[in-house]
Amino acid sequence: MEAVPPPVTPPPYENRNTPAPKKGLGTGAMIGIGCGSVILLGIIAVVVVAVMFGGKLKKFGEEAQKNPTRATASLMVDVSGGKIKMVAEDDVSKRYTVQGPDGKLTTVYWDEARKAPVTIEGDFSAIPASPALPEPAEEPAK
Repeated sequence: MEAVPPPVTPPPYENRNTPAPKKGLGTGAMIGIGCGSVILLGIIAVVVVAVMFGGKLKKFGEEAQKNPTRATASLMVDVSGGKIKMVAEDDVSKRYTVQGPDGKLTTVYWDEARKAPVTIEGDFSAIPASPALPEPAEEPAK
C-alpha cells in the first residue's frame, strides 16, 4: 500500500487583499522637503541680491538723505546698466534730466508743495510753474 500524505491544513486566515507596506518617504516628509527647499532658495536669493546690489543700495540711502531728487535720478542711471544716461544736472534747483535708450527725456525735480521728488517726461522746460500759494481764508466776523 501506498502511503497517503497527511492532510494539509491551511495557514491561519490572512487578508491577502491588503497592500504591501509603503516604501520611501511619507506625504508629510515630502511636503516638508518641498517647503524647506523653497525657503532655502529664497534665502539664497536674498543673499545674492544683497551682495550684488548692497553697495548701490547703501549709496542710494546715503544720497537720498542729502538730496533725494539726485538719488532718484542716479538710481535710474545705475540700475539701467548704461541704457539711461544723465544729460542735465542742476544741484541748486534740484532738477535732473536723464535720457532713455529711445532718446526720450525724463526730468526728476523737487516739488516743494509735495516735499518729494517728481518725475515728468521732457527736459527742464517741462517742469510746471510753481503754483502760487493760496490766499489765507478770511476770518469770520465776530
